[in-house]
Amino acid sequence: MTRYIIRRGIQSIFLVWLTTLIAFTIYQAAPGGPIQFLDDDPTSTGADANRLVRLYGLDRSISVQYVAWLAGEDWLPQDADWRSGHCLSDPERCGRGIIRLDFGRSFFFKGRPVIEVIGERIPATFLLGISSLVISVLIGVPMGIFAALNRGKLPDHVIRVSTVLVNTVPHWWLGLLLLIFLGGYLGLVPLSGMQTVGDGSLLDRLHHLVLPATVAAIGGLIGFSRILRFEMLEVLNLDYVRTARAKGLSERLVLYRHVLRNALMPFVTGLGGIFLLILSGSVLFETVFSWPGMGRLFITAVNARDYPLMMALFVIGSFLGILGVLMVDILYSFVDPRVKYDVAR
Repeated sequence: MTRYIIRRGIQSIFLVWLTTLIAFTIYQAAPGGPIQFLDDDPTSTGADANRLVRLYGLDRSISVQYVAWLAGEDWLPQDADWRSGHCLSDPERCGRGIIRLDFGRSFFFKGRPVIEVIGERIPATFLLGISSLVISVLIGVPMGIFAALNRGKLPDHVIRVSTVLVNTVPHWWLGLLLLIFLGGYLGLVPLSGMQTVGDGSLLDRLHHLVLPATVAAIGGLIGFSRILRFEMLEVLNLDYVRTARAKGLSERLVLYRHVLRNALMPFVTGLGGIFLLILSGSVLFETVFSWPGMGRLFITAVNARDYPLMMALFVIGSFLGILGVLMVDILYSFVDPRVKYDVAR
């Protein structure tokens, strides 16, 4: 297992490097840049544009720009022609490379470090994502088990029909309707934000969280209930389950030790995408509920053509996706002892 994790870790590092190359290629191909804002300033001159070009190192070759962005200015020769005067006089303005979590400075947020801007939004995204995941698991998993154990009966029909009906409606649109009805007409939930200005207490934060987290959990809730129902029905018909029952094991022991554990394999597979969704944020839900997370930050970066911020969000999201896949592979061995990793293959 240790050798497998090391090998997969090396592969993951290569994939992360590949995502940085893709992000930088998109940045070079996209229009705009730091001097785009000078077009709206009537007082700007050609000298101002040249100064910004030199400040951000856009006058250097593409390969030099990529190495400086990836590893930092200090990885390049000190006597090269790209080392501009501002880098020598003000080292803080020189990027230290994304391998040291320095993604440069934001164009839109007045030159603030990109990692600082993202760091302010991560807690809100984590809070919403983890809360929605907990709700999805606590409700969706028991629903799937209950539907499977009552196959063909009224509870099974009610769960299947209700999940299909709810799944046909776009979840963000359903959240918008609930926000208008519960928040606008009845005043039961706040209309936006994650806390009331000047309050910020635990109860106030929970009051703001309950509706966004519930709506964001609908998709996972439906998915978990369907997966568990289907897998439970498949496993219940297998020979080893009938053998366990024939040996006199209690139904509860058969259900939790033999049936549920094997039915959780597809559930573990879905954790990779869920992990990515939790940490990268949801653009739709955060926009509908005005939630100050990474999803809304991405929309801001795209609209403002803030390329350092866009590339940082792309690289971080890709890294979390790769980490989620690696996490799923490792969890397989804990859920199913029959899964063994042969490093020779």
